[in-house]
Amino acid sequence: MITVPKEVVDCINSQRTGVLAVRMLDGTPHGATLHFAYKLEPLIFIFLTSPSYRKLEPLRSGDTPATFVVGTTEEFNKTLQMDGVAKLNDFEECREIYFAKFPEKLNKHPDDVFFIFTPTWWRLTDWTLPQGKTIWLSDGTVTVSERNTKN
Repeated sequence: MITVPKEVVDCINSQRTGVLAVRMLDGTPHGATLHFAYKLEPLIFIFLTSPSYRKLEPLRSGDTPATFVVGTTEEFNKTLQMDGVAKLNDFEECREIYFAKFPEKLNKHPDDVFFIFTPTWWRLTDWTLPQGKTIWLSDGTVTVSERNTKN
């Protein structure tokens, strides 16, 4: 299990949407912006979507390699990039976690389906820190690129 540092949790907690990319059955890429909820231990991201949307095509065939990115605006100056596996999932716990974050979506579209993304690798990059760009990796390493103070 990947240990998730506070900085990653803070990044996740500060956002409501991210971009998920999957490879379609014909090999083409497909990306979509989605609202997400999450569970920390083990770290999984939970999504709700229409069964008619393209992103579900590969998920219907089983575990699907996917990439998920949180923090996609330049103003945020942080980005959490993750590789992992997406799959359909309708466990009650996922429903409870998702609707706790998005109660306005409860019963809005009763045919919608849940799926989860489980990261196997992640990288958080933060450009906002005084010491310079800081990168946390899922293997536990942290690197800092000092700010260039020369003009």
